[in-house]
Amino acid sequence: MYLAEGIIESFIINFDAQMVASILLHAISILILFFILSKLLINPVREALKKRKDGIAKEYNFIKDEKQKATELEKEYKAKLANINKEADMILEEARKKAQLKEREIIKNADDEAARLMARANKEIEREKDKVKDEIKGEMIEVAKILASKFVASSIDKKASDKLLQETLDSIGEETWLN
Repeated sequence: MYLAEGIIESFIINFDAQMVASILLHAISILILFFILSKLLINPVREALKKRKDGIAKEYNFIKDEKQKATELEKEYKAKLANINKEADMILEEARKKAQLKEREIIKNADDEAARLMARANKEIEREKDKVKDEIKGEMIEVAKILASKFVASSIDKKASDKLLQETLDSIGEETWLN
């Protein structure tokens, strides 16, 4: 039992004045150390954490704003995509109308040009007809001269002159006299 009592006595702390003063001095030292450390370390760490927290909040707000803008842009683009087919149809319809107007204009110009060419060709044909008629008249006069000279030269009877006239007409042809 003595052994057990000795162990218990060794665990019991004797509070004398020196020990109490030493404990108080250590406690004051620890408090001063905590105060100094809080000024030197804890406050700067708090400020750094506060800055980091504010920075994260700013980034979060920025991301939130950007997400909202992206959502609005997405809605706008979807609306534009929905309207793009309508706009494309309108543009194509307008282009078709312009093409039809241009086609009508080209056809009208071509018809006008064809009419002018036909009128010019008809005038040219009329001139050629008049020229051919004048040539035929000249040939007829020549034939008449030849016939008259042969008639005068042969001044023979009526049968010979009829025969001579028939030969001349046959040589010229009926078409010349009909035109």
